[in-house]
Amino acid sequence: MEYRQLGRCGLRVSKVSLGAFNFGGPTGPEEAARIVATAVEAGVNLVDTANVYQDGRSEEIVGAAVRSCRDDVLLATKIFNPVGPGPNDRGTSAYALKRECERSLRRLGTDHIDLLYLHRHDPDTPVEETVSALDDLVRSGKVRYVGTSTVPTAYELADQPRLGTVPSWRIVDLLRTAQSRGAAPVVAEQSPYNLLEREIERDVLPLCAEYGLGLFTYSPLAMGLLSDRFADGEPPRDARFTAWYAPSGPHWQPVWRTLGRLAKVAVELGLSLPDLAHAWVYDAPGVTSTVVGPRTLDQARAALAAADRPLPEEARARLDGIAAPGESRWLRVVERGVRRSRGGPDDAEENVSP
Repeated sequence: MEYRQLGRCGLRVSKVSLGAFNFGGPTGPEEAARIVATAVEAGVNLVDTANVYQDGRSEEIVGAAVRSCRDDVLLATKIFNPVGPGPNDRGTSAYALKRECERSLRRLGTDHIDLLYLHRHDPDTPVEETVSALDDLVRSGKVRYVGTSTVPTAYELADQPRLGTVPSWRIVDLLRTAQSRGAAPVVAEQSPYNLLEREIERDVLPLCAEYGLGLFTYSPLAMGLLSDRFADGEPPRDARFTAWYAPSGPHWQPVWRTLGRLAKVAVELGLSLPDLAHAWVYDAPGVTSTVVGPRTLDQARAALAAADRPLPEEARARLDGIAAPGESRWLRVVERGVRRSRGGPDDAEENVSP
């Protein structure tokens, strides 16, 4: 396993991280423990979860799974999303951050969190309050490093429309506020990135390079779109992506065509489509580590094996001709479907190249 420096800080992380979104949902504790053990044996040294994943059950399962190897595993979790119906049960206020950090520590069964993410930008809390609360957590020893997760959001999310179109300068605001106060800095951003979703190449990647942030990427398979199950253009009914986004209509046709072309390249390289997708993002320029979120042990093994299959440069150049740098053929398409379902403009074919 290759280890990479996390931006300008002293931490080194494996180029593949383990995401625990499925733990406590479709993945039970026993299977999750096998997945964690397999990942750690392969050299993975960071496990990523969040306080809201499966209503906190993910953190509990992660904590139990790493108990015997805690000193060798970095734990990352996130705070922002709603955890209850109360007016203060969400966000990045000092109250929410400190309360939820304590709750996460209890669920994880540890005395510190190695990397605490702001799960989204909080439009209702002054940046100074958030920075001060994070600094308190670091100085107390309960948190080692601070990061952001999908703070720059260019999309109107179906479940959280208020959080759409948050610009990347919000990260710079956090950085400069922390610097001016001598507070703990943001050291990493986590963003969606895969062969269908390359929009972060326009501003997030350059921002991370300019300010010395590590970049964790997630959804290497675009929530299953880049699995072999979608390659024939017929969305499987039992897929999570199908249930969440109902991918149908003419605005999805360019996506199916792109998937078909990518699958053809994979076959020519002797790879499956998910192997190709994993190999591409693992060694993409500017990426520190890729978070994989397997549901089963077999999926975990396949994702880990792809880390040892670097793509030749000519293959990467060919893939650029199919899924262009800086282009979105996933979240922008989802956004169009969201807008249309709300009676918005019908721009199904606009700005989506074949």
